Amino acid sequence: MTRRRAAALLLPFGLAAALAGCGSGTSASPTGSASGSAASPTTAAASPSSSGSATPSAPQPSAPAPSDSGTATAQGGQGQAGVARCLSTQLEGSIQPGQGGAAGTVYQNLALKNVSQTPCLLEGFAGVSLTNGPQGGPIGAPADRDTSTPVTPIILEPGQSGAAEFGLGQAGKYTNCVVVDAAGYRVYPPEDYGSLFIPAQVMACSNADIHLLTLRAFRPF
Repeated sequence: MTRRRAAALLLPFGLAAALAGCGSGTSASPTGSASGSAASPTTAAASPSSSGSATPSAPQPSAPAPSDSGTATAQGGQGQAGVARCLSTQLEGSIQPGQGGAAGTVYQNLALKNVSQTPCLLEGFAGVSLTNGPQGGPIGAPADRDTSTPVTPIILEPGQSGAAEFGLGQAGKYTNCVVVDAAGYRVYPPEDYGSLFIPAQVMACSNADIHLLTLRAFRPF
């Protein structure tokens, strides 16, 4: 009886100890769970950081394109260095002696003088026709180009002249020529729509199919 009572008395103490041990293990589990859940925000917070690290790999703004001002300056410089073509308003025309005549044609020089204050370019062929006056229309056919003389660019400084040799056929040698008196020459400088008048008493043919005039390119004179 004594042993059974002793065992019965010890049983409650053992059960209490076991319950205490179970309570201790159960309380540790929430602690570990809380610790794991607390670590999760740290990992999530690092995600924006890795996203930010990709920023340097993003395309960088390209370098500024070269300025066009340099090209414009070069083009402008070329324009300033160039010389404009001679216009009829800058020129004074005259007929100068040439190499004489042959086979019914008289050869003379058509001279153009720069009477302006600036240099100008004289290059190529003039347009020339006989006319009945300063304001009159052309008579007969205009001058034909004689390309035996090469085209040469000529810079006429103020007071300088260039000349083109031209030939004038004698109207009397053409049997079908309708002879008329011309008062001079209408001259269009190369690449110019303006003209100037050079007075000269010349026998002309009013027939448009008769070509009395031939003209070469301008040269220094």
